[in-house]
Amino acid sequence: MCRIFICTTCNRYAPPRADETTPGLRLARIVKAAAAQDKAIAVRMVECLNTCPNPCAAAFREPGKAVIRFGGLEPGDTSALLAAATTYAQSTDGILSPNTLPERLRSKIAGCITLGIPELARR
Repeated sequence: MCRIFICTTCNRYAPPRADETTPGLRLARIVKAAAAQDKAIAVRMVECLNTCPNPCAAAFREPGKAVIRFGGLEPGDTSALLAAATTYAQSTDGILSPNTLPERLRSKIAGCITLGIPELARR
């Protein structure tokens, strides 16, 4: 199962008015609703993914796989994010080449983390 973690505090440098939600929380709610019928994808809302200069942020994570983090996301990226999550879930190590991602996400990759997975870190 692919877990998509989405930052609900984005954009912490431009907080919304008291009667509004953050762009990150709006994105998280949209992605969670879109993924509700897909049993292979779980959406988790978190408070920070450390992509503050480039909000909104999401990350893919599964045990034993690299973590893929995205920044600069918007609600229009929802379908692309879910398609990429499916590709990630089907991968053996979580390392995705930009060519395997939907085009609208290719420029939004904020990082790939392999720490704690020695066989991936040596690549």
